[in-house]
Amino acid sequence: MSAEKEVKDVEEAPAKESFGGCDSCSGVSCTPDGLIGLNTYDWKYLCIPTLPCMGGPAKSPPLLKPDAKLPLMLSLIMGLQHALAMLGGIITPPSLISGDACFAWQLDQELCDSKQYMISAALICSGLLSLVQILRWKLVGGYTLGTGLISVIGTSFTFLPIAREVVVSEIQAGRSGMDAYGKFLGTCLAASVTELFISFIPPRYLKKVFPPVVSGTCVCLIGAGLSVAGLKYWGGGVFCAENDMSRAAAFGSPQICTGNGDVALPYGDVHYFGLGMSVMIFLVFIQAVGSPFMKNCSVALALFFGFFVAGVSSYTAEDGSSLPYVNSDKIDQAGVFTFLWTTTFNIGFYPPAFIPLLLGFVITAVETVGDIQASCDVSGLPIEGPDADSRIQGGLLADGVNSFLACLMTCPPNTTFSQNNGVIAITRCASRAAGIACCFWLILLGCFEKFGAAIASIPDAVLGGMTTFLFANVLVSGINIVGGSGNMGRRTRFILAVSLGVGVGVSALPNWAEGGGLAGFHGGNLKHNIGLWPAKDVCEVFPTEEYESEPAKCTVGAYTAASISHLLLQSICVDCTGMGGAYTAPVTATRTVTTCIGNNGNCCVKYNDSKKMWRDSLIIIMKTPYCIGTLLALFLHLLLPFETEDEDTVGENVKESGEANM
Repeated sequence: MSAEKEVKDVEEAPAKESFGGCDSCSGVSCTPDGLIGLNTYDWKYLCIPTLPCMGGPAKSPPLLKPDAKLPLMLSLIMGLQHALAMLGGIITPPSLISGDACFAWQLDQELCDSKQYMISAALICSGLLSLVQILRWKLVGGYTLGTGLISVIGTSFTFLPIAREVVVSEIQAGRSGMDAYGKFLGTCLAASVTELFISFIPPRYLKKVFPPVVSGTCVCLIGAGLSVAGLKYWGGGVFCAENDMSRAAAFGSPQICTGNGDVALPYGDVHYFGLGMSVMIFLVFIQAVGSPFMKNCSVALALFFGFFVAGVSSYTAEDGSSLPYVNSDKIDQAGVFTFLWTTTFNIGFYPPAFIPLLLGFVITAVETVGDIQASCDVSGLPIEGPDADSRIQGGLLADGVNSFLACLMTCPPNTTFSQNNGVIAITRCASRAAGIACCFWLILLGCFEKFGAAIASIPDAVLGGMTTFLFANVLVSGINIVGGSGNMGRRTRFILAVSLGVGVGVSALPNWAEGGGLAGFHGGNLKHNIGLWPAKDVCEVFPTEEYESEPAKCTVGAYTAASISHLLLQSICVDCTGMGGAYTAPVTATRTVTTCIGNNGNCCVKYNDSKKMWRDSLIIIMKTPYCIGTLLALFLHLLLPFETEDEDTVGENVKESGEANM
């Protein structure tokens, strides 16, 4: 059967899906065409590179719609493309969350050692939970669970800044990193109910409250904030980037970057720069001459190339020894097979993060609406009408359910990935059989423990080269959402100017909202002493110290000497007596110390728990770019009246097809 006839059959078929949509995998038969699909798809188009001498791009193959039945090989190849396209997005959040526990000053060895498990668990979660979206389940009352499209899901970038804040704050407070991550998961479990509720709100009302100017602002700021983290990794590591000057103020020398094998150099060293640049160069190379298959997998291929460059390179130390950028200890110690719950975390609750997480789930829901519409568009389905609304409702409900299940599976909340829409657009294959094959690859990669260990061994500088590009793509997608209609009136410009001005500013200068910003060491002292709401303002019991209220005295006749050093007290006493004088011992007293100097922020014996919760919640919102920026955009959107010349009307601009939800 030809691809054109396949598509025609799907178009003319009645709008009826079998239970779970499982019939999309029934195109496999033990024939050459059933296994390889030579007559079903144009393999030449997929594999030939785009060279100038090739005479221009090849003709695109016909569209294979969601219910098209694919041969086995075609399903596996298409699924592999989707898996590799989302690989970088899946492994980045667990790598960054666990990586924050690997730095010397805030070391939590148990959480640091859990890095490879968290990467494997994220891949397995993504594969299992994507099936819920792809296989559309009919519920009572006309509701559905899932989109019935290739709506593959993975760990959301929306919650990454909050997760890192919770883990780092708890570790720096002297508590367990494993328990800190468990508190984050538990808080997400409670907050995920928000998206379940939103899934039953008609999409047209969501678009009125969250138009492109609001949702696009959010996506822009998620990308802007995370791009900063990407550059920190590129220069050698997050901790050394954030504490370069802060440690120098406390100890006289900058923080050295670890996390790059056995090499330890200052932040921004040219060797780290070169490793990250190798990823960028390979990305450019693929986009210039790569085949459609390579372009779909460009992020993963560039990451593997950078890993290869680091693996064959070494650094020559001053003593002449050769130090590797890749340490193979994790790979050597890893077993062959792993699965969920081989490492567990104590579920808890972190009150300061609850309100920011509620906002995160609202934002995720709005992004998902645009992402599902984009999936409908590239799959040859209408983006408006009852069918589209049903898929949006099912997708939002599945997002909420999947986020809840992901936390129970020891993974951060999951949501739909938009980069897979690009894969569909290029390959012209929207069949759910490819989506199911993608789930197979993700689960396989996750269960292979040495793969997770290899990913955990990638140097920070290489990871930074990849994440800088990946996070910048989120920023670009946000720009596409805001400008999707081509209209940007005065009202829209004003909202963008205010919300982006504050949000981007916070990503560059987080110490605007909290003294010391993200820095430890001396930065901890600044958090206690100064800022929008200093930590000392919520401290109930401060430490005390003894001091000399009156110094020691030596009175000889009519003369009194009071400039006596406490360290020379004994000798002064003897000398005073020997001179025939009267010695008076110093008078000591106790005073409360409210200013933090030289204690790295550990200057409160007991905080007021209630005040500290509200203080920490406000600070998290104020220094998380997408939180403060999105709240400002939403407030201004609801406050400012529409103008007749402003074409940015409520409910308009359904062109959120470029929306990126990570």
